[in-house]
Amino acid sequence: MVEFADGPWLDAVMTWLSAKETFGLPLLALLALGLIRREGRRGVGLALGLLVTVGLADAGGNALKDVFQQPRPCAERPTAELRIPPCPGDRTGMPSNHALNFFAALGFITLALRDWRWSAPLALVAVGVAVSRVYLDAHTPAQVLVGATLGFVFGLIMAALCTRRRPPVLPSPPQDPRARP
Repeated sequence: MVEFADGPWLDAVMTWLSAKETFGLPLLALLALGLIRREGRRGVGLALGLLVTVGLADAGGNALKDVFQQPRPCAERPTAELRIPPCPGDRTGMPSNHALNFFAALGFITLALRDWRWSAPLALVAVGVAVSRVYLDAHTPAQVLVGATLGFVFGLIMAALCTRRRPPVLPSPPQDPRARP
């Protein structure tokens, strides 16, 4: 088991980082709006691509939980021993959807924008969310690592699909008449 420094302030921060309604979804909306603001017309497509990426990552993570059926650490402890009760309702934890979703967004943003000013802060947030899941006893480090890895790779793939552009048409170089075809 991973040990963390205790404190009500840390409990509050970690709980907030794990909250979909008050942290995850608002951040996703801000990212989408930021893409539109930064990239204009292209940003609309990137924002939609980001939303689809996170939605598919979440659905894929839920499907994998059904396959692996690996319990969350909190599901194996009495409620009195939990840091922040209650344990999430689905009771299966492989992979961590929080890590999967945030790292999918990170992979997408990293490849789509290629701008460390976006990627670095989002990486810190993604790592913070991943740590919060272990801190709150909702996932093991392995469940978070698997979610983060799958999410990042999936985000890269989706960004590659969303940003694929045709190469510019360049004039052909002059041909040497002596060259063989």
